[in-house]
Amino acid sequence: MKKSQATIVLFFVWIAMLFLASCSPATPQVVEVTREVPQTVVVTQVITQVVILEPSPTATETPPPIVYPTWTPTSLPLPPTPNPGQVQALKQKGFYVYYPVEGCGPSIVRPGFHVYVSMDGGKNAIRSNPDISSAHNIIGYALPGEHLKVISGPVCSWGWLMWMVETDYGLTGWTPESDGSSFWLIPMTAPE
Repeated sequence: MKKSQATIVLFFVWIAMLFLASCSPATPQVVEVTREVPQTVVVTQVITQVVILEPSPTATETPPPIVYPTWTPTSLPLPPTPNPGQVQALKQKGFYVYYPVEGCGPSIVRPGFHVYVSMDGGKNAIRSNPDISSAHNIIGYALPGEHLKVISGPVCSWGWLMWMVETDYGLTGWTPESDGSSFWLIPMTAPE
């Protein structure tokens, strides 16, 4: 019986092989897989010749002529006329009144003084430079009563005495003390 079982098993194996052979194609199929690969471009530069430029021994360089602008004012501001009453009142209060810049008004301030902005006026513009003729250089304001430290100066700008000051919040710039008739910076203490 073992022989007959082996024969049956072989028979079924043979049928299975025929079945599988009939299901598969006669020639193997090749499936082609393609993938697009971006092209890489490499740019190189090759030095083929080195040229050393030397100035010509006969050539001389001539600088262009310097043209200086000329300014002819149509009208010059008159030097300020000090207000004698105010100057006298300041002297009576113990302020030392002096004229630090020729052609400009009197002053009661010196470098190193601690001052405050007068309450008898508006805010004082603080400027990046001492020129009062332009509003484009205003970088801030000091309000009436605000404390300032005088760093340097004065400079006369259109008859106004301008001092470089520093605010308590670190702003440094130029602000007017006087136009010759009014005083906007009042001393608090003498120089340090």
